[in-house]
Parts: sequence; C-alpha cells; structure tokens
Amino acid sequence: MNPIVYAFILVFGVAFLILPVAVPVFKSSADMSIFNTNWNGLSGFAKLVSEKREVVPIFYPYNNAKIGELKGVLLIISPGIEFSLLEAEEVKKFLENGGTVFIADDSGTSNTLLEKLGIKARFSKERLKDIFYSRNEKFPVVLKTEGELKFRNLTLNAPSAILGVKGEILTSKASILKDMGEYTVFAEIKYGNGKIILFSDPSALMNEMLNENREFAINLIEVLGDGTFYFDEAHRPDLNLYHTGTIYIHRELEKSSAFALILITAIFAIAVESGLMNKFPRIKFGKKRIEINDLPEWVDREKLKEMLERMGVEYGEIDKRSR
Repeated sequence: MNPIVYAFILVFGVAFLILPVAVPVFKSSADMSIFNTNWNGLSGFAKLVSEKREVVPIFYPYNNAKIGELKGVLLIISPGIEFSLLEAEEVKKFLENGGTVFIADDSGTSNTLLEKLGIKARFSKERLKDIFYSRNEKFPVVLKTEGELKFRNLTLNAPSAILGVKGEILTSKASILKDMGEYTVFAEIKYGNGKIILFSDPSALMNEMLNENREFAINLIEVLGDGTFYFDEAHRPDLNLYHTGTIYIHRELEKSSAFALILITAIFAIAVESGLMNKFPRIKFGKKRIEINDLPEWVDREKLKEMLERMGVEYGEIDKRSR
C-alpha cells in the first residue's frame, strides 16, 4: 500500500481527536426563559441543572408534547399563558406515573392548572412584603424553613404567597400581603404516585439572583429528584429564539491517545505489507445462476454471454438467435 495512505490515516485520526466539536446554541430575550442569558433569564439555573440532570425544553402544548407519557420532572416557571383542560389531563397522567411537577409562579396564571387538577392551593396575585429584607422591601429574606430543603440564605424578589396550604418555607410573622402574618412561599403536595412542588417566587432563580441563591438552587435540584428535567417554554407568550448559532468545543489530544493512534497505524501497515492480512479467511459469496429464455430478436447472444462471463455470473442455456 502506498505510504501516503498510511500518512492520511494518521493525520485523519489525529484531526478527529483534536478538531473542535460543533454544538448548536439558541438565545432568547423572553423573561424567565432558559435560553435568555440576560439578567432576567433562567440560563444560569438551567446550566446548574444540566450539570446533574438531562435538560429538555418543551415548546408545544402538553397534549401535543405527550407529557403524560414522560418520566422525570416538569418545571413550570413563571408561565404567561393559562392551561387548557387537555394539558391538565396530561399533567395528571404525568403525576400518576410518579412524576414531579415544580411550579414557580407569582402572577397566579398557573392557578388554572391547579384548579383543573383539583388542588385547593392557590398563588396570590398580590406581592408580599416583609420587614426582613436584603436590598429593600421588595427583596424579603426567608428566615424560617422546614422539611428537607436546607439553605443558609434565600433572598426573594417581589414574591407572592401560596394560599390554602402550609408549606416548608415560610416568611416571618411580620410579613404583609393584605394582612400581617406568616405566609407560605414553598410547599410540597402529594398527588397520586407523584408530587407537586409550589414556589411563589420564580425570580429567585433568575440570573440576577442566582449568585446569592445558588445554595438554594442546588439543593432544590436534589429535592426535585432524578430523571430528565423538562422546562416548559410553551407557556411564554413572548418566546422568541432570535439567535441560533454554533459554538465550538475545543479538545486537546493527550499524549497517550496520540501514541496509541500511531501504534495502531504502524501495526496495521506492517500487517498489510507483510502479507499477514492475506492469511485470514475470507468470506466467499456463492455465484448466482440466472436463467435466460425467450430473448428479443435484436439481442446479440454472443455479446451477452461474454458480458456475463466477465461478471462471473453463471447462466443457463441461451436460446439461439431466431432467423
């Protein structure tokens, strides 16, 4: 074999190992979208999730996406479109199959889903304030937590409250919605074989807040469970994937990999040039026999025989040319 061929094999192998890999990327300016890398997006939280779980966005209504047939965690964060009865039925199937549904809402839009699922809990449409805050009164600081979700600090961002259920994360007794008192901002509800987790402040997970709430976000991922995390992008009225592009992940070739590739190429070259490859048994395919009868008058019988013999095809008796 020509030495150039071996050189080509070697160069191609090394190039395959070190050339960058193309990965598609998308961007959006929609509020609370996982494709939004600005301050008001969820790209940072989605990245945290992707380090431990598989992330899959949902772009279609639940009945079209067949949510009920999936397993894992469905994340509905700051929805802007109400939920239909068909979608609620898919979510019910998802829960009955052991799935987890995480709803983070501060506008009350997801109440349409909770109502159709027969759940009494509701998200308030009013913003909650507290005398314990971080930057100003719009950023309450949670001081009390119960259950398995543990963290040292959680700063909220203009949250609402969860009414009709007492949960695992509560505000201080000096917080105010309409009246002063202690309010729930995080609650877990069992449903069939699955569970629904409610959180009344989706903004606490957005890019601007992620640094100070990172511990909470990481622990939240563990509490939500294993499996694929399905992020709902279908209920965003302003979702606009305004940029699609490609990023390249560069790889470095380790010395051990380079040595192994050169060694394999050298062994292959020696085996071919020494004739060692010829000693291996080869697979032989049986010849196919064809029968040729009643050929048209214009066919040259002798040339047809010659062609078949060159092709190695066995043939039966070829009828003589008619006169």
